[in-house]
Amino acid sequence: MIDLVIYGKPIGKARPRFGRNKHTGKVVTFTPQQTKNYEQEISTTAQCAMFGKELMEGPLKVEIKAFFLHKTKTGFHVSRPDLDNIIKAILDGLNGVVFKDDASVAVLSASKQYVNSEDEERVEVVVDHV
Repeated sequence: MIDLVIYGKPIGKARPRFGRNKHTGKVVTFTPQQTKNYEQEISTTAQCAMFGKELMEGPLKVEIKAFFLHKTKTGFHVSRPDLDNIIKAILDGLNGVVFKDDASVAVLSASKQYVNSEDEERVEVVVDHV
């Protein structure tokens, strides 16, 4: 089992952006820098948790809890970023570090919740065998 915490405000994976190569004029696709940075932070945190351990093989279950500042009557965060984009950023950051590919994830549980202070914003991730 791997249990890790990514501190700071949870960030969803942004859509790819398009531009033109100024030398060739060809259309290119690129990942926004904020997404790259967040996935690298996830990967680095996972590398510390995986120190001395082998890549996990499927089937795997992943539990993701994203905690945001603000509070509503429901206790759940119902605004952006979308939960599916948070999941994608987390799984992409874990690829090649915790497991070979996120295709080995067979069971997934995820939620967005509120905390009372900015210092408590984070994402908690647990990866285990089914």
